[in-house]
Amino acid sequence: MIDYGLLMSMIIAFGVPALTSNWWLIGGREEPVAFLDVALGPAFVGLAVGRLTTLALDDPNSIGSISDMLIIRSGVEFWPGLAAAVAAVAVSANFGLVPIGRRLADLAPLAMIGYAGYEAACTFRDGCFGPDSPFGLRPRGLTTAMLPIGWLMAATVAVAAVGVHALAARRRPPLLVVGAGMFAVAAVRAIGSIWLPHVGDGLTRQHVSSIAVSSIAAVAIAVTLALWGHRGTSETASRPN
Repeated sequence: MIDYGLLMSMIIAFGVPALTSNWWLIGGREEPVAFLDVALGPAFVGLAVGRLTTLALDDPNSIGSISDMLIIRSGVEFWPGLAAAVAAVAVSANFGLVPIGRRLADLAPLAMIGYAGYEAACTFRDGCFGPDSPFGLRPRGLTTAMLPIGWLMAATVAVAAVGVHALAARRRPPLLVVGAGMFAVAAVRAIGSIWLPHVGDGLTRQHVSSIAVSSIAAVAIAVTLALWGHRGTSETASRPN
């Protein structure tokens, strides 16, 4: 049976950044390349790794069962999947003789747009959840309306993507560009998880991992800015009067 909600979400998640890449170009060896050409393969690698990670953490006995592995709706670890996708992009860029850092910097804002599209497409899945609100949406099966946290997360990430693209367009250090994108997504996921439904009173695994990633990204940004500023100062001091 086809999961039309998930299918529509994936179409939006890939289609919106593919359209955006007509303006936010991805540099190639000689000329710009298409978003789907460089992102589709790594995305499937990330999806597979994220799904296997979820099974390894929640139900190791399910590993090897094709039917269990293909039930994407039952959980995909976001950050391990993203790490695998980034590694796949790096390998692809290396084979294509394209600077890995620059390829990642070009893809970062487009990937953020894709993630924003996926979150906004919550209406096509099980509905957009959040705290009770008289001005919200009513997910299927519920009698009360909820503030669509997914929409707010999508809007925040989309705005952040514009800023990350500006950094990439100005040829800022790739680590700064990618770090800024990771920090924005991780912070939004960590904050948004507060209002999304979950079992128990403690923090979820996704919530904890997003906090950890946002902290790592913040450190990477700080170190990059410090090194970049130090290099600029050194270059200025070395110039002859």
